Amino acid sequence: MTAEVRMQEPRVMGNRIIIPVVSDVSLCHEQGMMCSVRPLALLIGEDGKWGIVLLEGDSVVALLEKIILPV
Repeated sequence: MTAEVRMQEPRVMGNRIIIPVVSDVSLCHEQGMMCSVRPLALLIGEDGKWGIVLLEGDSVVALLEKIILPV
């Protein structure tokens, strides 16, 4: 099983930018392969200011470490 945290394509709505952060999980077994995408957070930018909405996980710091410093 492998898991990867990545940012999806930004969505632009007026002066607001929303960037979904997701976890891709893939599992290979004898019958084939299974993949799933789980939403973890939303990065929201508006008028030069940014915020984060944590949808799943322990902390914003842990999420940012996975995005910036992948293992």
